Amino acid sequence: MHVHKHKVLLFIPNLQQGGAERQILELARNLPERFETTLCVWNDAVHYRELLAEGEPRHVLGVRRMSLAGLHALEDVLALERPEILHSYRDKANFWARLAVRRVPVPIVLTSVRSRAMRLLYLLSEWRLSRHSDRVLTNSEGVRRELTRWARVDASKIQVIHNFIDLERFQPPSERARTEARAHFALGPEDLMLVVPGRISLQKHQLGLMRSLAWLQGRGQLPAGVRIFLAGRERDRAYAWLLRRQIDWLGLGPRVVHLGAVTDHDMPRLYHAADALILPSLWEGLPNVVLEGAACGLPAIVSHAANVDGLVVEGQSGFEVPTFDRIALGRAIARMIELGEDQRRRMGAFGRAHVAAKFGPERILAETVRLYDTLLAEKGLLS
Repeated sequence: MHVHKHKVLLFIPNLQQGGAERQILELARNLPERFETTLCVWNDAVHYRELLAEGEPRHVLGVRRMSLAGLHALEDVLALERPEILHSYRDKANFWARLAVRRVPVPIVLTSVRSRAMRLLYLLSEWRLSRHSDRVLTNSEGVRRELTRWARVDASKIQVIHNFIDLERFQPPSERARTEARAHFALGPEDLMLVVPGRISLQKHQLGLMRSLAWLQGRGQLPAGVRIFLAGRERDRAYAWLLRRQIDWLGLGPRVVHLGAVTDHDMPRLYHAADALILPSLWEGLPNVVLEGAACGLPAIVSHAANVDGLVVEGQSGFEVPTFDRIALGRAIARMIELGEDQRRRMGAFGRAHVAAKFGPERILAETVRLYDTLLAEKGLLS
């Protein structure tokens, strides 16, 4: 007996390292078999090859930047694939997807907005283009607020569906795994590793973090064994250059380790070696690294901007500090350092239980499938 499969075309600019890219691949991997997923990107920059199914991405538009040529190529893909659902991720993909469906209609159009501080052009166009979306999805309450307040998107069209977190892959380490991970990063028994995962950029606010650390160092509250590991690609070269100069000028050079981009395969080992995670972002959607670290039993220090959705429970799984407040951030770091290892582990255990209950993969996948089915039924396409 032939079972009809609902075709879903997932559209994103590329598959470089980033939260949205991880999430679209997790969705492609985990949708039930009654959905047939196909990936479309506009260039073949791929970081997460181990997460790709064979033959994916099936469609590469072959452009560095989208233009009319890329738009026509996308229209050709839609005409060839004839998907029932077009699901795009990221602002630029959302923009071009909704232009394409005006000439090649698709029954269901979903656009996913994954981060805050949207570009002005996108904010100005979103209020008009959103009428071509059946739903505007976001992973964060903070993004939802921005869409309604600044882009004037109809609140009834917006739905918050949080990110996936793989609780099997991201787990607290065994004693052996932790020992091996710390040896890999050349950590001694007295060293305390603070990991700062995220691309080197204004958004992630590494410059502010260094000022907080220098403030602690000046007060004699930064023990010799504290080491800071920056894990992320240098997206903004000017910012990265300035960060390196600042680190040297503040005398933090011996403490700071630049890891660059860490492969998806190596992220659990990074969390297993660390004693705490820091994310002092100026803005965020829903930061995957905080979810991953918590799933690995790692307590965290986060800015309010990175914790709008309550990933960290103040005083129980870590500390939340006011955004852009270097003194508050410094004091939170000092508190984390002063905690004993057992206290940090208890915090980490609470954090894992919290994210497992709120962001477990079964719950998030069920919400997504339920939305797909609801819209398919509304269009008379649910078999």
